[in-house]
Amino acid sequence: MTTWTTAQVAALSPDAASLKAGEKLSQPHQWQTLGQADGVLWGEIKGSGKNPYQTAIALAEPAFKCSCPSRKFPCKHGLGLALVFTAHPDKLTGNEPPVWLQEWLEKRGQRAQKQADKAAAKDEPVDEATLQKRAAAQQKRNAAREDKVNAGITELQRWLSDLIRQGLANSDDNQWQRMAARMVDAQAPGLARSLQNAASLRYQGGAWQEKLLAELARLHLLLEAWQRRDKLPADVQADVLAHIGFNLSKDDVLALDGITDHWQVVGQRQEDDGQMRTQRTWLYGVESQRYALLLDFAVQNQPMALYPGLGGNLEGKAIYYPAAIPLRALPISPSDSPARGEGSKAAAFIPLAANFAAYGTALGKCPWLGYFPFAIANAIPARHDQQWLLVDAEQHAVPLRISDEQGWILLAESGGHPLHVFGEWDGNALQVCGTFQTNEAA
Repeated sequence: MTTWTTAQVAALSPDAASLKAGEKLSQPHQWQTLGQADGVLWGEIKGSGKNPYQTAIALAEPAFKCSCPSRKFPCKHGLGLALVFTAHPDKLTGNEPPVWLQEWLEKRGQRAQKQADKAAAKDEPVDEATLQKRAAAQQKRNAAREDKVNAGITELQRWLSDLIRQGLANSDDNQWQRMAARMVDAQAPGLARSLQNAASLRYQGGAWQEKLLAELARLHLLLEAWQRRDKLPADVQADVLAHIGFNLSKDDVLALDGITDHWQVVGQRQEDDGQMRTQRTWLYGVESQRYALLLDFAVQNQPMALYPGLGGNLEGKAIYYPAAIPLRALPISPSDSPARGEGSKAAAFIPLAANFAAYGTALGKCPWLGYFPFAIANAIPARHDQQWLLVDAEQHAVPLRISDEQGWILLAESGGHPLHVFGEWDGNALQVCGTFQTNEAA
């Protein structure tokens, strides 16, 4: 039977207020009916209306349904039902789905069948003439896009040269915004993001000039690599295309070879830019000794993909996106029993110096690395000159990207003893994504 934890339910919540409201509905006696069968939960609970609200969860995806008027997804009733399931699964005693639930499941089944039919239609054999016509049309679209990208890059190179000649401090926000918009028009969204990231560095801290210049140097290198991409190794070409904004389709990635392993979840975190939520889940292959990053996205109030918590296990094949330093992979189907494992023993936690050495080697292969996995052994959080640091057993330190409140929480978690810490290093600071107790801390 599929099991959930309260941490996993919290990860599905659209916001903290919804989770808090859901916690108030997490006691079985508050529900008029509760049941489960074939991976589906359901319940009815009294609301402000005349009739009770009808709430259901399909655990596998997961998918939520509720008759309440809330625009949040999942709503507090869905979260409350999920929390009942995590703490009191034996209270969901009903096993005969009500009529309203059967109707919802039938509609979902119909949608799934339509998607399956559509996928099957794509796989149906076609004649040679049709294949040639499709290939020619695709080639024409690719050539048209490359022309747009080339024109945009030529304009961007000219703008960067003018920017350096006139001085970084003489640019204004409108100039950066216009150039980023121009890259979107040129069908190079990756360059637009790079410009937006670079613009955000302006006037931030005393060393903003050095950071901005370094970011622009990497951007210049990317533009030069695009001009010479045919002479680069295939994996470096893949990096260049990805950073320009050429996305590889999921079907193309699935056609590649993968690595089957016993994977442990060593890091998790979410970002929210107001329009889209991003979930970053880091795995470590026990046999392959490789890291894999799973990226999931949700817009508005859509629920996130559900994975085991820190230390949990996944069994299966990771298929990596092509890159000089392959890290991002397609999601792996979770095992039936994602029990918490000894994450601190399985992952390769090493001193800070070894982490930086690995980062340096990776940077030499891909100068446009974004986040790189750091697994730091025996580190203690410390605060120095308003900055939080991690200090390892060799007295090497790394700055943390963390709020003051989060820093004190991390220090309290360690109890002054060493922790194994997993995080993402971006070249300037470490974002903590997971902590594990060591034998000494225990």
